[in-house]
Amino acid sequence: MADLRSASINLLIVEDNPADARLVELMLAEVGGFRCAKAETLAAAVDAIADHPPDAVLLDLSLPDGQGIATVERIRAAAPFLPIVICTGFDDEAMGLMALQHGCQDYLVKGQGDGTLIRRTILYAIERKAMEEERRQAANRLRRVLLQTVRSLSLTLEMRDPYTTGHQRRVAQLAVAIGHRLGLSEDTIEGLRTGGLVHDIGKIHVPAEFLSRPGKLSIEVHKVIRMHPQMGWEIMRDIEFPWPVADMIRQHHERLDGTGYPQGLKGDEILLESRILAVADVFEAISSHRPYRPALGMDIATAELRDHSGTRYDPAVVQACLDVVAEKGVTVMDDDSQPDL
Repeated sequence: MADLRSASINLLIVEDNPADARLVELMLAEVGGFRCAKAETLAAAVDAIADHPPDAVLLDLSLPDGQGIATVERIRAAAPFLPIVICTGFDDEAMGLMALQHGCQDYLVKGQGDGTLIRRTILYAIERKAMEEERRQAANRLRRVLLQTVRSLSLTLEMRDPYTTGHQRRVAQLAVAIGHRLGLSEDTIEGLRTGGLVHDIGKIHVPAEFLSRPGKLSIEVHKVIRMHPQMGWEIMRDIEFPWPVADMIRQHHERLDGTGYPQGLKGDEILLESRILAVADVFEAISSHRPYRPALGMDIATAELRDHSGTRYDPAVVQACLDVVAEKGVTVMDDDSQPDL
């Protein structure tokens, strides 16, 4: 990180009182190291940020076109990574804490402190924001590596079972589309994508000839294959994902009425993510080819979900699935776009 104490800082002072703005400018001139620009309204501040992005903003919370935390949100919308220091006449600790919770780096009260205090506060705010950005980028890099690793695991499994190549990817894509339709958070959807990509990882313990055997499966073979959710949980349970991936895997064959496996869970005992994966998994499996039967098509898959909505499958999830399929068709399962990190 550059030594900010020897650099000249471009500061935007957003203040509707010219006397107050001038006082800050004079105090900073005494300590040196600042080039100050001024804006008297939020609109002018947003324009100034767009034209000449500053290193930091000193922001009043009472402006002609904005009051309180709304001023912070407007500046952050214009420049999400810009350090913001509040400078206001309200000596209100609660307001200061609220400003910090909304992404500001510090809080100053007008008339308290001199140029040295203002300078130190702004330098600290810039350094703190830079550190936050470094941590954010590092976390994003780790998440990208995590997703790439999960995708590699998914591809490794599919190499053992060429008849279902792409199944986990397509289930993940449909599950993500359902999650978006249900209004889930981006973080939850990212976890859903991860769980979908490895929901059948337990099949690594199933003999390959069982997975690719043509014709109807025997009861004995079916019993072995039904072990894969539990085996997947065993494989993934000690990996510290940010989401309950291991439980998603173990529960993706559970059913609302308790007829699923391996635990016989019912209703809300089943994770929402697993209820979504269950619907996506069934829809993809029925509409795609399997070694023991040809593809049955979308109509049969849709009928399975409609007929068992509320018994085997979560009704809200079923409706969301049917909505996205009606809107995009089976191409919804081929949208392999990467999440924005």
